[in-house]
Amino acid sequence: MLPRWSKSFLKGAIYEIEEAGSSASVPDWAGSSDPLSHFALIAAVRGEALWQPDDGLPPMRLKGDSALLLSPGEAPRLEPEGIEGVELQWIVFDLFLPESRLGERRSFVRQTAMPLQGLLRVSGQRHRRLLRRLAAQAVQAREHGWHGAQQLLHDLLASLIAGARPAARDELLDRLDRAAETMQAAYREPLRIESLAEEAGLHPGYFSQVFKQRWGKTPLAYLTAIRLNRAKELLLGEGRQRPIREIAAECGYPDEFYFSRRFKADAGRSPARYAASAPARIVCLSAPYTDHLLALGVQPAAAQLPAYALAPDALARGLRLPEHAVDPWEAQRGDFEELRPELILCKPNVEAKAREQLADIAPVRSVPWNGLDVYGQMEEIARLTGRADEARRWRERHDALAARVRSRTEAAVGGASFTCLAAMRRGLRIYGERNLGHALYRSLGYAPGGRIADELRQHPPGTGFNWTAIAPDELRRYESDALLLFAGSPQEREELLELVARNPHWQRHPAIRSGRWALLDRGFWLPYAPGALLRQLEELEPLLPRLMAGQAAPF
Repeated sequence: MLPRWSKSFLKGAIYEIEEAGSSASVPDWAGSSDPLSHFALIAAVRGEALWQPDDGLPPMRLKGDSALLLSPGEAPRLEPEGIEGVELQWIVFDLFLPESRLGERRSFVRQTAMPLQGLLRVSGQRHRRLLRRLAAQAVQAREHGWHGAQQLLHDLLASLIAGARPAARDELLDRLDRAAETMQAAYREPLRIESLAEEAGLHPGYFSQVFKQRWGKTPLAYLTAIRLNRAKELLLGEGRQRPIREIAAECGYPDEFYFSRRFKADAGRSPARYAASAPARIVCLSAPYTDHLLALGVQPAAAQLPAYALAPDALARGLRLPEHAVDPWEAQRGDFEELRPELILCKPNVEAKAREQLADIAPVRSVPWNGLDVYGQMEEIARLTGRADEARRWRERHDALAARVRSRTEAAVGGASFTCLAAMRRGLRIYGERNLGHALYRSLGYAPGGRIADELRQHPPGTGFNWTAIAPDELRRYESDALLLFAGSPQEREELLELVARNPHWQRHPAIRSGRWALLDRGFWLPYAPGALLRQLEELEPLLPRLMAGQAAPF
């Protein structure tokens, strides 16, 4: 973070511009190891150049998203990178700031440093536009001086100080992260630390030192952890039935006995005993699977919490984690290192992020989401956690509750068909047998409307089809005897009520004509998980008779 005074650093500044220009190659002075006499600001218009810092850091790339700001006394040490060469723009200048004021006279001091120096990451293209304008004035400046360029230079430096950030750490972290990615992808191969260091452009000793600062482990310890955690993933899954020698070879250990010794030293038990046991400390990265664990009687050490109500003491710790693949990863590695998990459980949408951040800390297992229905998900999670009996008891409880609700509602429902429609941020959706439709269609066995019924017949129950988007006027294609509408915000509720009241296609829908429609809370009905389904079944028991009697609208 910049010091607070940095934003006012340039107040009252005056500049003496020595030169500005552009070149299709690195100028002699910019490639020199001789120290500069002035400030120099350099940007790459095309291609890349390598800059060697004075402080012993590895070379860093000057490219389109960066600028190089050098102070008097520093050596530029720039050289082109790649076969295409590089085109540079630059300005060389002195900076003077006011020191004191006596009457009408002011005293200025020549500066030798700025709040930001070295290679800077810069968002946007403003710095390049200003540099281009300064370079364009270089010819006329030889005759008329740089008076017209003072404000341009001031704006350029002020923009950098306000919005740029040092790139040295970014560049080094990129190299270390790429080395970690290589180990995660090629853990089966006989990787050598010297080769990884060479790929990162670092001396092996320095590479090991900064890698440990970044990941909390030496490169060798990190690679070993990746391999052993991969072995644990296999032993917890399909590898339980495979010979140990195959698992050892798949994880980069051609010697089965050496693998077994390393595994036992890490896990505290042999691979065979590990395969026969269940993980005790589980961290769950996906809220629906947190619900599964609780339904199985497993309290995770930490988890992403479901949005619907849970007892305050249901979890030891809630974690801020992404719900979707595009969401940022906010949890810190230190959180997981402190938890010492034996298994990290997640949905496939965050598996890549989990492996990138945590594959050296614990085995990561993702359970299919779209490829399994809620019953299949529970069976898989129960298998991973050794809770097959608890899964069977939950299914028995679910089936008993569904039978009770069906017996108490089927007289009112008869052979009626239903449509489930939700207002979402991006439009309207008709749901099938997952999420909003599971309790109604799968648990109770009531019939979906004709078009949705046709779609569902093309897929295994509960998989392959979740929802379809529709325009408001397309509701006429989804006729049914009853209509359940779902909204998540007051605005969405108002929009749905407006469609019911004013859209002619909606008003001609059989369910709306007969008054057999209801407007429900999407947040309660959307979750697709064991605990949520039981609560939804309980809600349907009093709702369905009122709905079929035309007494449920709008709530």
